[in-house]
Amino acid sequence: MADRGKAQQFLEESESYQHYSKIVECALTYFIAKAEREGNRRFAADLRQAKESYHAEFQRGIAITEQVYADTFTDEELDDLIILHSNPALRKARALTSDIFNTIIEQAALVSA
Repeated sequence: MADRGKAQQFLEESESYQHYSKIVECALTYFIAKAEREGNRRFAADLRQAKESYHAEFQRGIAITEQVYADTFTDEELDDLIILHSNPALRKARALTSDIFNTIIEQAALVSA
């Protein structure tokens, strides 16, 4: 079991929260567009509301996430993960993940259209 502060340091270094938030945003954007294309305006409106309001719930999940990481890894393992996530190539991959994810969603939507 690791110190919760060490878990917090890893999650900040790995930019996990930003990464997860971008994935949620991309997924909601996709499903809003899909609902609108299918004429399901009420569902699209509900999804838009979720996209605007999920941030508060996401913030509440941060404490849980930190505790899960602290319970799962040792301080030494988190130190190794911090070093790994400070690698420039991995930073670039993380920075581009949402763009890559969006491209995949767009191409998948074109194939299924």
